[in-house]
Amino acid sequence: MKDVNIKVLINRKQFTQQDMDVWKKQRIKKAYKTLHIKIPQKASISEMSDKLTKWKVQLSDDEISKILRKKLFFSKYVMKVAGRLSGKKRRVARTTILAKGISVDKFSKLLDLLMVEAAKEHRKVNLSVYPEHYVLTPDKNGVLEVIETTGNAPVPVQFFITFGDESGLTEPKNPKFTHQSAGVAKLEDGTIIGGVRHQFRDTPAGIECRLAVEFPVLCPPIIVNAHQKHLAVEFTNWLIWIIKNQNEMENFVH
Repeated sequence: MKDVNIKVLINRKQFTQQDMDVWKKQRIKKAYKTLHIKIPQKASISEMSDKLTKWKVQLSDDEISKILRKKLFFSKYVMKVAGRLSGKKRRVARTTILAKGISVDKFSKLLDLLMVEAAKEHRKVNLSVYPEHYVLTPDKNGVLEVIETTGNAPVPVQFFITFGDESGLTEPKNPKFTHQSAGVAKLEDGTIIGGVRHQFRDTPAGIECRLAVEFPVLCPPIIVNAHQKHLAVEFTNWLIWIIKNQNEMENFVH
């Protein structure tokens, strides 16, 4: 928000910069504890966030996974049971963001670039946009490995998003939205646990992002509802970074 014009809506109510800062501070502290890092005293949210990103970036994905292995072992089995028992029934976290300063075609292309092309700078951006992003790395086939804490869940979870594969999604496509980032989310063994359908369109003032993440219906509503705030923070930060760097990034769009 700040020098980029962005408005966030959750349940049709504005989620302000102050709301975002309160949520982000909570999640930064949780990330420090999760990664066994001492929480800096008397540091601003920005300083805490920058230090956290630097710490994550200096480690490899494997090193981060090793630190989180016990938590990931637990969450894997919880999500496997929830996914199988829920079947195709889902709960959905939804957040809407309105932004100025970029077209939907350009934003969609550049977001795809961050999601499916492995690069050192892309990794840094993806780790920085949300405190509890631990791994967001695409493989050579464009399948995105994600390790993150969803909503206010007690532990992070690992899953894999295959963009373009919508076979397991229940959230319908809205024909009014011209672009999307959509894909099914699976555990490493192939168990479907949900997915994403983020839809975008041009508006007279800029673009509208209608964001949706599907969870197994057995996931507690408190976690799914909290994930709306997760979406607000990460996509606001993705938008800010992409808008500011769109001219440089265009050189890498094929």
